[in-house]
Amino acid sequence: MKQPKRIVRNALIIVFLLVSVLAGAQPSAVHSPIVNEDGTVTFVLKDPGSSRARVYCDCELRSKKYNIHRENLKSARMVSDNNGLFTYTTPSLTPEVYTYRFKTNGQKRVDPNNADSIRISNGKRSVFVVSGSDLMELCLSDSLAGNTKHCEFWDSTCGKTRRILLYLPPQYDSTGQTYPVLYLLHGIDGNELAWHDRGRAIQMVDNLIRQGKAEPMIVVMPDANPKGLVGQDESVGLIQNLLRYASWFHQVFERIFPQMDSFISARYRISSDMNMRAVAGLSAGASQSAVLANMYRDNFRYVGLFSPIVHRKQLPDNRNTFYWIGTGKTDVFHPQSKRFARKLQQKQIPHLYFKSTGGHVWRNWRLYLSEFLQFVFKDADDEFGNDFTGNEGVSSNCKEATMLH
Repeated sequence: MKQPKRIVRNALIIVFLLVSVLAGAQPSAVHSPIVNEDGTVTFVLKDPGSSRARVYCDCELRSKKYNIHRENLKSARMVSDNNGLFTYTTPSLTPEVYTYRFKTNGQKRVDPNNADSIRISNGKRSVFVVSGSDLMELCLSDSLAGNTKHCEFWDSTCGKTRRILLYLPPQYDSTGQTYPVLYLLHGIDGNELAWHDRGRAIQMVDNLIRQGKAEPMIVVMPDANPKGLVGQDESVGLIQNLLRYASWFHQVFERIFPQMDSFISARYRISSDMNMRAVAGLSAGASQSAVLANMYRDNFRYVGLFSPIVHRKQLPDNRNTFYWIGTGKTDVFHPQSKRFARKLQQKQIPHLYFKSTGGHVWRNWRLYLSEFLQFVFKDADDEFGNDFTGNEGVSSNCKEATMLH
């Protein structure tokens, strides 16, 4: 009679275990972040093992505390319900792509309930978007008409494998034609994914092509870090990464470019016609773009300099190249950009100087890229008349944002 009791007991144990497993397999009821109708955003974190939690974000918070020396993020203490659930709601935010992370028990962490994250110079951040502007609509897309490719090539100068992200326009695989090419360079703390993850460049160019506002083109986004250290060393802060990078920033990538250009030309149908080639970059990538345009003066018709770090040695004398310069009124490099444009004016070198509000931030760089994409690979004379030297564009669509570098 003991055996049936043992069977019943074992069956009850099995049922209990199954119920426990099934309960554990249920999806979490926590949703984060929540973008509310009034433009505020609520962060939610479930962590019963922590007594305190903070959120760090490049958006406006109801706090004046900054993590200035490492990540330039604002931070705020999250509200606890005393059962391990932490929440925090921001003020109303302007339409933008934002990044954030949490900190609990002294440890950085991305939002476990948000699958959208990016890799940056010293770790990862979660990402969310507040929509509501024409520019943000360009940055959003459920599906691409074009296609993306990830590839690598051997960089013999640095002795390392270098990563590249490419955008191929719609119908690329069904036609045999060559396409204009834009080499798009990241800033000093970026990598080949920076313009995709933070700049939303692929969604932007794809939407502009579909709307007929940009020419179908191939966009090449390389890892332009000469020694590949930035974006990989998570043990040190941003400043340390930048100092490590600065000493050889301009000395190597310019020698790498011919290898990369040959690699891309051999595998993808990019145009060799100077009029169908462009290079652009943000911040230090803009400086690289200026140097490349000087070194390989028959390679690029268009050069985009977004918040450029430029000096006298980078001043061009090639009147066959058009310079598109964008900078914000409060950008730390605005005086340099303005002097650079003035020198171009004196030398009668074709250029457009585009001013916006705001500073050295991704919000501006997305704006500049959207304008630049609608300009390149079209006849500049048709765009601005026969005398298009020194034209100036002004935008009021961009407001002051938190420093992201």
